[in-house]
Amino acid sequence: MVTNELTLIKESGNGKMFNTGDDVIQVLQLQGSWREMGRQYGAFTQKGMQQVWDAVVQPQIDKKLPTQSEAEALFGRRTFDASSHRMKEMIRGIADVVGWSTDKVSVLNQSFVMTIYQAKLHTMAGCSSILASGDATPHGGMITARNLDWGEAFLPFPLYLTVWNPTDGSNAIANLGWPGYLLASSMVNEKGVYMDTHDGTSMGGNVVFTERASILNAFIDLMVECDHAEAVSNRLNTLRNDASWIFTVADSTPNGFSFECPTSDSRRRNADGDTMAIVNSYMNPDWGIHKRETVSNSLRRFDNLNARLAESHGRIDANKAMEIFDNHLFNDDGTFKENGGCTKPKKFDADITVHQIVTDLSELKVWLKIPQKTEWREVDLKTLFTD
Repeated sequence: MVTNELTLIKESGNGKMFNTGDDVIQVLQLQGSWREMGRQYGAFTQKGMQQVWDAVVQPQIDKKLPTQSEAEALFGRRTFDASSHRMKEMIRGIADVVGWSTDKVSVLNQSFVMTIYQAKLHTMAGCSSILASGDATPHGGMITARNLDWGEAFLPFPLYLTVWNPTDGSNAIANLGWPGYLLASSMVNEKGVYMDTHDGTSMGGNVVFTERASILNAFIDLMVECDHAEAVSNRLNTLRNDASWIFTVADSTPNGFSFECPTSDSRRRNADGDTMAIVNSYMNPDWGIHKRETVSNSLRRFDNLNARLAESHGRIDANKAMEIFDNHLFNDDGTFKENGGCTKPKKFDADITVHQIVTDLSELKVWLKIPQKTEWREVDLKTLFTD
């Protein structure tokens, strides 16, 4: 079942907050300068930000993993100072309303990366994505789908699709994430460019270069400034990462590929045909390494997705993508499912699926789901991107 109801529940300045049927998945429509939009975001998410801080960040600081001063220096001040002016203004606007320092806002935003630095927590090593375009789809456009797999601790938090409509002439963007997570996770811009982020530490190691800027902050700038996937590719080729990631990039032309990005290099992997699966293992043969399994069964997910894509070829629209991503990796007894998929609503390996997104880039529509809590929710971005 898919629902597409948006109900206005709150306003702040030029910003609006909508429910998608309940308060589990919400849509934030922001508009103005980056400082103004930061203030709108802070007004809508203040309670949720504190909830995430108390559950995810504060326990690690209490254990001195790292200490508060280390967290503020390495993941607060470092990332804030090296960010673009727009990112700084966004964070300043949030701090204005929430009453936090810009360091604290930045630490929450970077807590994904802080878990890698600590090497004490399991990072989001179970993500799965697909791309389908051309003859693989009924309309020849680009369909994307993505699971973000991480810890059960994130299930109680509200999930926000935040639509940023800047008035400075740059691209409007929509980004999916929990309260306080501003960095690039799963994004679409008004030109029909898509990206998502996968943990790459299983391949590139649990290393954070603390003398570099945040690549996930920088990706916000790429999506705001780039009008097609090749422009994103060219920008990525000039950047060095502070941690290891795998990125999915696509657009409505249609064009799509992934980037495998350890801290030492970045290499683009193109699709062999008109479909592509992306997991947490490097698949580009140029690395000179064999395909490696991860604790979250990347290769099993990869093979399952490619099999489902092949048997659905020519019929992969948004509904078929949702069907593929409703298919589980495991049976209820923890054994691998025959003709299975990639989704993990229950924990049988290192993580579980905590949210999902499907996009039709030619239509600028997205479908969102938390498999333990909701059905698919349709959101028409054309009604949320403003001139």
